Amino acid sequence: MHPAPIFSWDDRSGMLSFVAERSFATLAATIEGRIVVAHAPMIVDGDRCLLHLSRANPLGRAMPVRVTAIVHGPDAYVSPDWYAASDQVPTWNYVAVEIEGELAPIDDQALRAIVDQLSAEHEGRIDGKPPWTSEKMTPEVLSAKLRGIVGATLSIDVLRGTRKLSQNKDATDQAGVIAALAGGPDAGARAIAALMSQGRPTT
Repeated sequence: MHPAPIFSWDDRSGMLSFVAERSFATLAATIEGRIVVAHAPMIVDGDRCLLHLSRANPLGRAMPVRVTAIVHGPDAYVSPDWYAASDQVPTWNYVAVEIEGELAPIDDQALRAIVDQLSAEHEGRIDGKPPWTSEKMTPEVLSAKLRGIVGATLSIDVLRGTRKLSQNKDATDQAGVIAALAGGPDAGARAIAALMSQGRPTT
């Protein structure tokens, strides 16, 4: 996470809601002296996350193993030209959460429940179509697909967050960044502008 305290995100409930909304993480661990990375969909379940990995993934084969999971939010480049103040440098605004914990295997019945829960959550976010469910698959094909993945739990032992949203700039400079990002073509930049605008005092 960013070392500057002004960008620290300490709201546990807010961070967990963010993880649940994004629902996708990059996991990293050191296995036999090598850094191994995986990417996986996740569900927040109390003090843990539920997820699945390819059975061939080195992280899956190494369980139980300590990992750091990184959940990325929107991000955007910030040009010094958007500040009223002079002698500034480029930077990047972003939102991210890190989870440290133990990645541990679960049984096949729990894996099926994770797959069903994940698909129900994300099918529910799609407008205009009946949701897909695993019941649409033949049992033989579903069983074969499930054999290719492993289910896991990730304990939420440490939770850290960063919301780097130009808090170190004055209101005039912040307003310049918001205007530039909000009017651009990039969806991530517009999302950063919206986050910057939330709770910002009017001037």
